[in-house]
Amino acid sequence: MATTSTSGPILEWLVIAPDFEGALDKRLSVRPKHLEGLAGDADTFWLWGGAMLEEPIKEGDTAPPQMKGSAMLIGARTKEEVVERLQRDVYVTGKVWDWEKVQIIPFKSALRKAL
Repeated sequence: MATTSTSGPILEWLVIAPDFEGALDKRLSVRPKHLEGLAGDADTFWLWGGAMLEEPIKEGDTAPPQMKGSAMLIGARTKEEVVERLQRDVYVTGKVWDWEKVQIIPFKSALRKAL
């Protein structure tokens, strides 16, 4: 059951979600389900996000990048709303993100723009 609040301003939350050691294969196998799940959330929830990499992707490299976690900016009214949604994500339930090491940090963007 969602514990989201319907009043108050939407605030920004910077989330750093490291993967469990050796979770790359698991991450890749549940990634389609993870991305599907994002589509069901409000447009204001996922402001940006993506994989943290061990090293930059090299031009012409066709191997999957060596991902070690995720970083994202979330729009939500409360930290509890962020926690509740993340704990339902397949990356948490499927033991990709190491929930004990996830950081949820109040944030205020000075600048946001797409590449």
